[in-house]
Amino acid sequence: MVVDHHRIYGFQTAEPLFYMAEPVGCTATILYELCVMNNIEINSQIAGLMLSAIISDTLLFKSPTCTVKDEKVAKKLAEIANVDIQTYGMEMLKAGTDLSSYSASELINLDSKVLGLDNGKIVVAQVNTVSPNDVLENKKAIEDAIEKEINDKQIDLFMFLITDILNCDSICIALGPKASVIEKAYNVTLDNNAALLKGVVSRKKQVIPIISEYF
Repeated sequence: MVVDHHRIYGFQTAEPLFYMAEPVGCTATILYELCVMNNIEINSQIAGLMLSAIISDTLLFKSPTCTVKDEKVAKKLAEIANVDIQTYGMEMLKAGTDLSSYSASELINLDSKVLGLDNGKIVVAQVNTVSPNDVLENKKAIEDAIEKEINDKQIDLFMFLITDILNCDSICIALGPKASVIEKAYNVTLDNNAALLKGVVSRKKQVIPIISEYF
């Protein structure tokens, strides 16, 4: 059984299976629908967990991946969990963006996607924060960690997105032989290997498709 909200790529099975995929912002939205369809009761604890997943995946409905269905389901789950979405959501996002305990190497590998394209290998890593400047205090160590990844794994472009969840922008640190692709794709200039990508928060919709196209 597969329940997902991502694109389907290179997926093969030996036997038929149940597969449910929808273009929504979070898999929890689909799980809620399945519970309703199968008359499965959702208690307050499970509702809180599912609501947390939707808030996290959609950045409290600010991500371009968020759909009307995600928001409707989130409201229903908030009622079951007896919480205020905005208050709970902001507290949750802030609590989940404390990155101070991670080393530079851990930071760039917390959430990274590897893309093997015909014209090169790309890694797009991302962290969410309410204070990008705190992350940038360790910029030199982050760049050193990225360079090591590039050399060890023969990466053509490593993008490290520091996403500001309050202002819905991302600072991109880009390194590798093809780092200049960032400048062409987003019409920006890399200054000391970094550039501000205004309004960019979704790796799935606003980064990977654009960068893949330029490669």
